[in-house]
Amino acid sequence: MDSREHRPRTASISLCSSSPSEGTPAVGSYGCTPQSLPKFQHPSHELLKENGFTQHVYHKYRRRCLNERKRLGIGQSQEMNTLFRFWSFFLRDHFNKKMYEEFKQLALEDAREGYRYGLECLFRYYSYGLEKKFRLDIFKDFQEETVKDYEAGQLYGLEKFWAFLKYSKAKNLDIDPKLQEYLGKFRRLEDFRVDPPMGEEGNHKRHPILPVAGRPHPCSPPAASSCSPSSQLCSPQEGTAGPVVQQC
Repeated sequence: MDSREHRPRTASISLCSSSPSEGTPAVGSYGCTPQSLPKFQHPSHELLKENGFTQHVYHKYRRRCLNERKRLGIGQSQEMNTLFRFWSFFLRDHFNKKMYEEFKQLALEDAREGYRYGLECLFRYYSYGLEKKFRLDIFKDFQEETVKDYEAGQLYGLEKFWAFLKYSKAKNLDIDPKLQEYLGKFRRLEDFRVDPPMGEEGNHKRHPILPVAGRPHPCSPPAASSCSPSSQLCSPQEGTAGPVVQQC
């Protein structure tokens, strides 16, 4: 286990009214983070164990998640959310182009329908994964999706990009001028507590940021969620301070 100190990160709450990361989803919706999982039984945990990944188990698990998403509808599948979370962690250590492309495609599809859990998992993969193993093509995707997210009135992607630049060892990166302009409004972590992005009719939107805490090691696999079914408030994950809406 890496002994580096935990580093501060913020956890943004999406402003989209139907976003799964908001803590109070509509009745019957599984748009929020997956509920408590049996740590040693659920495939998403077993597959993340050291030497625990097998093609057979993964494809069976993936097929089950996609079938439930198709049957229940976008944003309604709890199992699909566990797959988004699995992809976010697994790809950091075991990059697979085909798996990544599917992750990105489905996360963006969900986000277009107002369910952001998959997209936020994608941004966490970008931020933590590129810090661990830099890939130029993925970095370009990170920039593109961050710009889109910010221009849609969200801060989540931009905060994750800002944190990547702050903590990554990668230097002399070629950053899109538009994104560089947006980043210029945020000099410190605390600056993400304000509301620079412009909403409709030129009005500022407020993007609430949860309290800052130490950032866990970026390669740590997701622990079993401790969500409260009534409030959907969860134990801290990836640099959040509890109780918060779970990020993984």
